[in-house]
Amino acid sequence: MKYIFITRTSWDEPPRARHQLALALIKKKHEVVFVAKNISGKPSINTIFYEGNLTVVTPKWYIKSIYNMRLPIINEIYQNWLYKLLLIQFKEYTVISFDPTASVLHKYFKRVIYFCNDNFLDKKRSKSFIFSIYWFFKQKAMIRKALFCTGVSKYLYNYLRQYNSNSYLLLTGASHGPANGSKTELPINGEKINIVFVGWLAKLNIDWVRSLSNNPNHTIYLIGPGENKKLDSLNNYKNIIITGKLVGPSLHALLNKANVCIAPYIIDIDTQEVYTMPNKFWLYISFGKPIVTCEINNIADLPEKFIYQSKNKEEFISNINRAVSEDSIDSYRNRMHFIKQNTWDNRADEFINLCEEY
Repeated sequence: MKYIFITRTSWDEPPRARHQLALALIKKKHEVVFVAKNISGKPSINTIFYEGNLTVVTPKWYIKSIYNMRLPIINEIYQNWLYKLLLIQFKEYTVISFDPTASVLHKYFKRVIYFCNDNFLDKKRSKSFIFSIYWFFKQKAMIRKALFCTGVSKYLYNYLRQYNSNSYLLLTGASHGPANGSKTELPINGEKINIVFVGWLAKLNIDWVRSLSNNPNHTIYLIGPGENKKLDSLNNYKNIIITGKLVGPSLHALLNKANVCIAPYIIDIDTQEVYTMPNKFWLYISFGKPIVTCEINNIADLPEKFIYQSKNKEEFISNINRAVSEDSIDSYRNRMHFIKQNTWDNRADEFINLCEEY
């Protein structure tokens, strides 16, 4: 099949659901056109053809994507201009939209699927109430007119179902099967414990992270973008290491030597309603690591000893020790088996089956 992805991201950004699904479809010999966010300049379209059935389209327009999607009239003009041009070359393609404001697509393409992988549903999503109201109503139109919709969490799925009965839960997945590299030996008799967080640092519960530093046997690695003033206080602790964003071998090296991985989020609507299986959990499990997190109400059903949820700081600390002490070769193998069944290749198969059904 031939797919055209409508996104508000660049192709060369760190992989997210849109990139991962695209790569999985390409691997299965499907043709993918990835329409990236626009950059500023005289209106035009830059098309780059890659090997492996991938085409990346980067529009140029007067106003950058980050701004035009927040300005209702400007966004409508931009989208009509873009989709008219895309229609000329890609008329028969199936459209997969990751843009919640792209309801104009239905004027131009017959087969439009809405892939909902983020919470643009809350009217408080944007700092501007006007912007978020615009997104809210545009997304409703996007959902209602879609051939079918998929949501990556139970919360998103239940919302989509209110406006389109042809909606499905399609969890995210691991970018690959079990990661290469040997498993770290389990710590015994008070040996050092390496604790790793990967993700957006602005979402961290700083107080919970700080509490881990009280144990001199703990070394805590915080990996990811989103540094802010609240994190400055952690620089005073010798056993807390803020690395910034890491990718490739540098990231894999720290994950391989981790004894436990963590996700102590600030408690908000995401933890209480939205999250089902955050992307970082797939990453952690693909390296065979147990996970200790805050309480997430709608967490995906997982085998025992995969995720240890914590109601408060004290339980979070005790769960770190529990996760390490209960870890075993059998638990590691169970995680490896699980991840093989839950890759983006598997998700692409589910998605293709839905497309064929419709």
